[in-house]
Amino acid sequence: MPHITEGWTRICDNLLRDQISDLSELHRGARTTEERAAWAVVEPLLAELVAADVVLISAPMYNFGIPSSLKAWIDQVTFPRMNLGHRRFVVAAAQGGSYTPGRPRAPMEHHVRYLSDFIVGHYSVEPPISVVAELNNARVDPALAHLQEAHEASLADAIASARAAARQVIPLEEVR
Repeated sequence: MPHITEGWTRICDNLLRDQISDLSELHRGARTTEERAAWAVVEPLLAELVAADVVLISAPMYNFGIPSSLKAWIDQVTFPRMNLGHRRFVVAAAQGGSYTPGRPRAPMEHHVRYLSDFIVGHYSVEPPISVVAELNNARVDPALAHLQEAHEASLADAIASARAAARQVIPLEEVR
């Protein structure tokens, strides 16, 4: 996923200046050759997002945050004052440690919290449903082997949460 360019930034400036926020009109922000080149990257990504009723974002935690490729996608498809209205978001996350409230590393959780805050703050939608499997490093790190059982419990909870999320966002006849 390419990172945003100066052309993308100028598209945002044009949209803000002209008060364009309607999703079907965002293309009007691309006026120069550089802006049209940036829009050529954005257009198929944004069309896929806009066409979705449910958006599943699945991401491992890398160094307490999201992968750079996911951040690049987010940057490409986010414009000023976007409203994705009726769409539902589900965040499925895998974390090597435990970052739940009350745990020593909870303040370092810049993964699911970032995605949730971003989705609500920039897309004007309901908070996403979060499905998190923790302690994945217990499977491979001998120093965390004593946490293998806790990882298995977290994984089982995540699978149950994923099934519950599916029932919330997909009509019953489509859930298998």
